Amino acid sequence: MSSDVGAARWLSVHDDLLRGLAHAFSNRVATVAAIAALIDSTRVPDERVLTGLRMDADRLDGLLEQLRQLPRRDDADLEPLMPGDSVRAALALFEHHPEYRDVGCAVVVADDVQPVRADPLALQHALCVALTAACRVATGRDGTARASVRMALSTEGDVVRIEVSTDGSTGEGDADALALDAGAISWLLARSNGHGHAYPYGCLIELPTLQASRRAR
Repeated sequence: MSSDVGAARWLSVHDDLLRGLAHAFSNRVATVAAIAALIDSTRVPDERVLTGLRMDADRLDGLLEQLRQLPRRDDADLEPLMPGDSVRAALALFEHHPEYRDVGCAVVVADDVQPVRADPLALQHALCVALTAACRVATGRDGTARASVRMALSTEGDVVRIEVSTDGSTGEGDADALALDAGAISWLLARSNGHGHAYPYGCLIELPTLQASRRAR
């Protein structure tokens, strides 16, 4: 897949996540504004009001941190990391997707999952693309979630595998669309020597283990 096609596929996911984050920001700002108005009208603010304000400030700080995870960096260093940490970060970011909030996702981690050497943000982005692909398969034409998504992490030899798929109860996914998703994953993980593969009901991400990456260097 050309870099232009891979970039276009990622940007479509990026824009959906950005739209969801903007909506979350709007909700939190409205809440803070309402609390500020209440404080202005109260000579001595209730401690519960101040506690709510502090909680919303923390939520805004968390949203800002997630917003910083969206831009790509072509010059980012490759780092040793545990795939499970990237999965948790990607799931937290993906919770803001405006179309797939209602699709459940189970994470299954094998006991022998090895660390990898990768661009952390690129791996999060690749996981978000894979989640989008699986959720699209899991969602009916009316937008209703009809199946759940499963993320399975394992190690086979020198390769860490992250399978993101549904059980296929909604019918087989569009093969051409899944091929584009897999291609975008490969494009995002090119510097990390990772690859994406299309499954009938989702995508598979493969990365060399940290030990294999060190041997290759």
